[in-house]
Amino acid sequence: MSLGELVIIAVGGVLLVVMGLRLARKLFSATARQERRRRRNHSRVTTKVARPMVKFSVKTPKRRRK
Repeated sequence: MSLGELVIIAVGGVLLVVMGLRLARKLFSATARQERRRRRNHSRVTTKVARPMVKFSVKTPKRRRK
């Protein structure tokens, strides 16, 4: 490898790190978290699953009459 190739690789690495840090800052900032929470709390309920009720076959002790 020549010196020019190393410089190009180093500059590319620095650019990738800077872009990654900017993306992470944008995704994990306090305002981004608040926006996600607001979007989640104010969105429509889209799933209305009609599942059967679950019955458990458990025998419970019956109370005696006095």
